[in-house]
Amino acid sequence: MPIAMAYVPWQFFHETFDVDKALQCGTIFPELSKPFLGKGGCPK
Repeated sequence: MPIAMAYVPWQFFHETFDVDKALQCGTIFPELSKPFLGKGGCPK
């Protein structure tokens, strides 16, 4: 019996960052650029 089954939808990337912007953001794909803004989380 399998332990688990994964479902991963196809991803289509339409554009890419230029080299300087990609190094700054940590990814070449704008769809994956999710900067941390320091908001949210659990209230204290």
